[in-house]
Amino acid sequence: MSITVQKSNQLKSIAILMLLFTHLFNRNYIGVYEPLIFIGGKPLSLHLSVFTDIALPIFAFVSGYGLYYSYNKNPIDYFKKNIERVKKLYTRYWIILLIFAVILGLVFNVEGYPGSFLKFILNFTAIDPTYNSAWWFFTIYVLFVFTSRLWFKCLDSYNPYVLLCVFITIYFISFYFRIYKTDIFEGSFLNLLHKQGALYFATLFQFMLGAFSLKYDWSGKVQARFNKIKYVNLTVLLGVVILIVIRGTIPNSILAPFTGLGFIFLFLQINLNIKVERILDFFNPHSTNLWLVHTFIYAVYCREIIFGAKYTIPIFLWLILWCLVVSVLINFIYDSISSLNKKKLFPSS
Repeated sequence: MSITVQKSNQLKSIAILMLLFTHLFNRNYIGVYEPLIFIGGKPLSLHLSVFTDIALPIFAFVSGYGLYYSYNKNPIDYFKKNIERVKKLYTRYWIILLIFAVILGLVFNVEGYPGSFLKFILNFTAIDPTYNSAWWFFTIYVLFVFTSRLWFKCLDSYNPYVLLCVFITIYFISFYFRIYKTDIFEGSFLNLLHKQGALYFATLFQFMLGAFSLKYDWSGKVQARFNKIKYVNLTVLLGVVILIVIRGTIPNSILAPFTGLGFIFLFLQINLNIKVERILDFFNPHSTNLWLVHTFIYAVYCREIIFGAKYTIPIFLWLILWCLVVSVLINFIYDSISSLNKKKLFPSS
């Protein structure tokens, strides 16, 4: 059984909420916010923020799954559709960049915004998106879009067990060079290649897990097991708790792809309340915007306002609200540009 578009979008919604939570609370809380619950001398929010760093692995998995589905459905037009996909993503990216890094940066005289002409070009093209720490996946996703055909051909041509071992090995090596060996080169160009190469290959395993899942119907096989379980939702909840405990015991982010994969298949088995589904579906048209803007809001322009909510849940909800308000504006601008482009392509007679 394949993962539906709705479930994929719900996973993206959950991932963006996890990303916001991690970025807010994976820090020293002293002088920033006031936790109410402590476990082992550490805030519960900190323990949860370690687990919620599975956000990017979820994004990568869903991306790999969706692109492999598109590739199988129409391999002839795959490249053409990818060009359109990237054009739409860049349009949204440029809107946000111009508003937050250029216009607001100049208005509020924020250091480094927009910075030198070279810095602006590197960010505008997303070759080196330094304006926002959460933008690194934008570059990697674009690279995946244009290189995915190669990896999908490998998936269709080679032994899956051997290939999976190769991707896991690449992941561990790349993770080492991404986290522990970052100072190999002295030149800025070589440093950039090292950084982006390590990010790309460290994320490739998670991206290809999505493609593997579609090709070998991992979702259907997991569901067949859960069909034999009487209390599915309770089992899923217990499974998620176990994953949280595992990450709390071993907080190294090297485990994120594996705990992320576990969470994905647990989530896919749960019977969601209709109200919960509606909430997750509501975030779908805003998820990309929330990913691209939230750091500007909580870390650059509105830090005191966001953390002024004082406690974990109010801070989290306050950031979501601000991001949604901004997202509505961004969607309005994006839709206006899209409408204008359509009128140019199809002028009325």
